[in-house]
Amino acid sequence: MKKRQLCQQAAVAALGVLLLGCSTVVTMNYFQLPQPAISTTSPAIDAPVLVVEPVMVASYLNTNALILQTSEVQLVKTQQQQWAEALDQQLSRILLRTLAAELPGYRVTERVVPGAQRLLVQVEQFHGTEQGTVLLSGRFSLMPAQGTTLVGGQSGIMQQQFQLQMPQADDGYPALVAALGELWQRQGKDIAQLLKPDTAKIKAESEQ
Repeated sequence: MKKRQLCQQAAVAALGVLLLGCSTVVTMNYFQLPQPAISTTSPAIDAPVLVVEPVMVASYLNTNALILQTSEVQLVKTQQQQWAEALDQQLSRILLRTLAAELPGYRVTERVVPGAQRLLVQVEQFHGTEQGTVLLSGRFSLMPAQGTTLVGGQSGIMQQQFQLQMPQADDGYPALVAALGELWQRQGKDIAQLLKPDTAKIKAESEQ
């Protein structure tokens, strides 16, 4: 009898452990890139139009998981650290807002406007490293409006690569996401500088 009771107790204990294991909840953390302020400036009706194409990301970034670089050749998709919204959609919206704020003399839009100046950005790196460095790289193409040249008199398509990095201000994924957001807004401002007449004039004179 005693042996039978011990067996029953062992079975109950085993079942309790099993149920405890099944009830363990994995905590998921969701992140969103910092959002720039929405521009309240209304451009003139006849302002030049800049169409911002949807941002394209490298295939390994086309995931809900944040990416962490653990070695020179290894990238890891985090299991519990997720984007709250598709990364390419976040990048597109932030770029649009950044350009609108930096270029009040333009009508910046994501809508297709036939013959208008267009910007296409491709992101190749957008992740952190185990050492606490955040990386952003890619390229962009700026296509002039039909029958015109770009600001500064450049004809044809302007294509440039970009590569930025910065250390995280603190440990952890919140700091990583904050740094990624800062780099992305910085890159948007760098692109905007190329579309400002004064900047383009100085650049053109320096190349002569």
